[in-house]
Parts: sequence; structure tokens; C-alpha cells
Amino acid sequence: MRILLLILFLTAAILSYFTADIRAEIGDEDLRWGSTPLHKLERGLINVCTCPLELPASMISVADEKGEIFGFFIGAAEGVFASVFRALSGIYDTLTFFIPSYSKLIMEPEYAIQSLQKTQE
Repeated sequence: MRILLLILFLTAAILSYFTADIRAEIGDEDLRWGSTPLHKLERGLINVCTCPLELPASMISVADEKGEIFGFFIGAAEGVFASVFRALSGIYDTLTFFIPSYSKLIMEPEYAIQSLQKTQE
């Protein structure tokens, strides 16, 4: 399992590194990075690798709203469900990256790190 996660993480990192040039070169109004198959693949791989970040994000969010005890218990439960859903949406995006509707998001925000950043504000 660790080897699979390591392979997914390295693939996402390499894909992100090599597609940075493509993103910089795309200047057409018709062809934006967010509406390409590679972006959908990248989003899927990143979401699979970073899905555990939903757990602390949910715990912090619930703790800020309802208190630390609720954040620990209810936030943890919400975080586990959000992590599983983020992982499943990442797997879906990864497996179907070649099917159109590249910019349609299954889960808001687009990446798990954005959920964690939102709690820091």
C-alpha cells in the first residue's frame, strides 16, 4: 500500500512539474489549462495523494464553530467521510481523465489543501 501511495505521489509531482511548461504556453482563450485532460488527471492524482488533509481541515473547522470537543469527535467523523469522498473523486478523475467535462468538479474546493487553507484564514 505504501508503494502504491508513493508511486501515485511521485506521478502527481512529476506530472505537475512537466505540465507547468504547458500551462505557461497555453494562452488561447479557447484552450485553458483547467479544461484539458491533463488537468483532470493531475487533479485526480493530487486529490488521491492529499485526501488525508480533509481530516484536520474538518476537525479545525468544526472546532472553530462548535468547540474543541465537537471538533475532536464530530470533526473527525466528518473528516473521515470527506477524506474517503475526496479519494474516490480523485480516483474517478484519474480513471476518466480522457472523457470530456474536464473542468467539472466533483468536490469543492478543487484540492484538499484548499480546505486546509480555508481553516487557516
